[in-house]
Amino acid sequence: MPNANDPDAPQGPWGTGVTPMRRPPMGPPPDRLVKFAAGGAIVLLILGTLSSSFYTVQPTEMAGVRRFGTVLTSEPIGPGLHMKLPWVDTVDTIQTSLQVFQLNDLTVYTIDNQPVTVGIGVSYRVPRDAVLKLLYSVGRTGNVDINENIRPVLADRVLRVFSTQNTVNISASREQIAASIRKDVSEALGRIFGLEITDLQISSITYSPSFQASVEAAVQAKNDAIRAENTVAKVRFEGEQAKVQAEAQAAARIAQANGAAESAVVQARADRQAAILRAEGDSQAATLTGDAQAHVIQQVGAAVAANPAVIAYEQAHRWTGQLPTTMLGASTGGPLALLNVPAPAKP
Repeated sequence: MPNANDPDAPQGPWGTGVTPMRRPPMGPPPDRLVKFAAGGAIVLLILGTLSSSFYTVQPTEMAGVRRFGTVLTSEPIGPGLHMKLPWVDTVDTIQTSLQVFQLNDLTVYTIDNQPVTVGIGVSYRVPRDAVLKLLYSVGRTGNVDINENIRPVLADRVLRVFSTQNTVNISASREQIAASIRKDVSEALGRIFGLEITDLQISSITYSPSFQASVEAAVQAKNDAIRAENTVAKVRFEGEQAKVQAEAQAAARIAQANGAAESAVVQARADRQAAILRAEGDSQAATLTGDAQAHVIQQVGAAVAANPAVIAYEQAHRWTGQLPTTMLGASTGGPLALLNVPAPAKP
């Protein structure tokens, strides 16, 4: 062991006199490790080359190929697996399926200078003949700028259409306004970018607070007017009902009075006819009685004239056995008292 007090003793990290362990120096790497690394790099290079030699276009896309900034494709490349030069060619894709662009909170002014905030939704797709134009002639390469290019055109056409509309008629003319915007936007985007517009909808319409207040006041006034008209109509209807009811009651009373009068007339006529018939009957009865009595008298006179003893016979036939108490005197003209001799008792 070396002496710790010896200044010539080797110094280590653990103190004086302690000698650390030393590793033997590493020599150059073996040849097989170098070969393995080189082989791996070659494999990676080959795989990278192969992977960059193919590209895939999705079913909803079309593509174009550039080489050092020069467009190589003359026709859009459709969906599928395609080849290209590795490390050199660049593939640009664009979405061709149906897409929707939404423009919200766009403030427009109507013909009567009223601000209106609208939301517009546009459905569009990229036709095949517009793919290369949109990829390499509009904005940056690819389809990253399509929506930004649509925005100003859409806003301009919406402003143009709404500037011809009256604010009061917007809600009633919503379909016509949307159709006009759709027509103008389709023409503009088709001419400028070659896009095909499939649909356009007005998603929202927001009026200014002052206009909403005026509309509410107008609606309230209209409701008040309708309420007043309904009240007048109700009073008029009730008056007409009362009038009709009074007329009906008067007509009923008149009909009742007419019926009573006609009944009295009929009764009077009946009574008069009955009296006439009764009088005629009494007259005819008296006439018949007189005729009968005269005939009887005539017959009696004829019988007395023919046989004067008939009188004595009648007197004897009608005598009850009692003498009259009085009789007129033939010479004096006064009554004469006669004795009332009772009739003899029957044995």
